[in-house]
Amino acid sequence: MKTLIPLLSALVLLVGAIAVNAADKTSLYSAYINKDGTLATQSPYWIDRIEYSSQPDYAASYKVKLRPGSFQKVPKFCVVSADDKSSYEHTLYGMAKLSGKPTREEVNVIGLMLGLDGPSGDSSTSFYLVCGK
Repeated sequence: MKTLIPLLSALVLLVGAIAVNAADKTSLYSAYINKDGTLATQSPYWIDRIEYSSQPDYAASYKVKLRPGSFQKVPKFCVVSADDKSSYEHTLYGMAKLSGKPTREEVNVIGLMLGLDGPSGDSSTSFYLVCGK
């Protein structure tokens, strides 16, 4: 019995240390970016700035610049999902896609209007961006 109590105490401390270590490592990074390239929200703080440009009747480009040190390695994955309800056309035809492979420094996203009859006009779109370590 005398050896059982120290053994259980050590086991509880070990499990607690593992739980704290796992809680410290953020594995998902999320953000909501407005159609004009402004950052609406992010969790945790991982985006430094966004460089936005739009070419009428073609595409909108968003270069999402990451904070130094946010990723020690290239993100394992990034996904983007359009969320623009500014017009009926944007709701039906607006798309956001990754443009190239994400790096430790930036993630590139393009906004498109696919399937419209005629010129697409402004392809800017609001979107969610999620990346994981």
